[in-house]
Amino acid sequence: MKVKTQKLRDKVLEGVEKLGYEGDDAQKIAEVLLYAQMRDNNQGITKIATGGVPKASDVEKFRVVSENKCGALVSGGHSMASTAKASEMAVDLVSKHGVGIVGLNHTHSSSGAIGYFSKQIAKAGFIGLVCVGNGSFAFVAPSGSAEPKLGTNPLSYAFPYNGGEVVFDNATAAMAYFGIIEAKLKGEKLPEGIGFDKDGNPSTNSADVLDGSVSTFAKHKGFGLSLLVQLLGGPFSMAGIPGFNEDDGAGTFVMAIDPGLLAGKEEFMKRSTELVESMKSAKPFSGQKVYLPGEQGDAKTREVEETGEIEIADAIWEELVKFTKND
Repeated sequence: MKVKTQKLRDKVLEGVEKLGYEGDDAQKIAEVLLYAQMRDNNQGITKIATGGVPKASDVEKFRVVSENKCGALVSGGHSMASTAKASEMAVDLVSKHGVGIVGLNHTHSSSGAIGYFSKQIAKAGFIGLVCVGNGSFAFVAPSGSAEPKLGTNPLSYAFPYNGGEVVFDNATAAMAYFGIIEAKLKGEKLPEGIGFDKDGNPSTNSADVLDGSVSTFAKHKGFGLSLLVQLLGGPFSMAGIPGFNEDDGAGTFVMAIDPGLLAGKEEFMKRSTELVESMKSAKPFSGQKVYLPGEQGDAKTREVEETGEIEIADAIWEELVKFTKND
């Protein structure tokens, strides 16, 4: 169904506030959810009514644990609001030292569309890397197994060029957890070869897969990247992983790099722009177009903003409306 974007914004903020969030934290969580929804990303409004956004009363207070020359360790808060604060800290650190690294722990695992945060770093003029280890949440199987040992472990990077920012944001799982939640709500089957039921049998039934596991994308290649994300968003950030240190919660790793650190900002921008232009000049297949990472989502957002309305699956919208009405 078509929903007016202002009505969507109001309803999302209402849902977030119903979960107990107030002020800047409520605004930031709503902003991150809307960023995803307007890009047709499955990290959007579905989270509000399905437990993807925990109640504020279940979230620890945000605090800075330690700081050093170019790094900081922070803890607690809602993942989306706290990652925004961690990204701001990383930008402050990189402005002073050329590199800024912030680790976050003791959060709930549903971090939202983390491209939002890497993009903010790139818009500030830096190279951004953000990745999330999902703490005790085990849903993804290592290559060669159906036993869940990993989180969906998303990874995002962004960099500036003369024309904007390139933003990549992707789960290292074959499908994000909330993508499967959405498939269940819509009554859709999953693609072949990515999911397993609780007994380890291949399955395309979203309900069965939610009780089982999914594979990493691209088999052993995705497994290798997922393991890196689990390391940076787990042990490095002093956060938990399935079966170990689970009381330390989920973790997020944020890094900002000054693109002029080695050869100067002007030279980097020249070369990053050449790189982008080279990709865009590639001859496309018939009827197709070469998109940079993030470009399609940007185009969908512009369309929504220009028309003032957005297409949302009936089941997803009705679920949000029902959630905000229930006492």
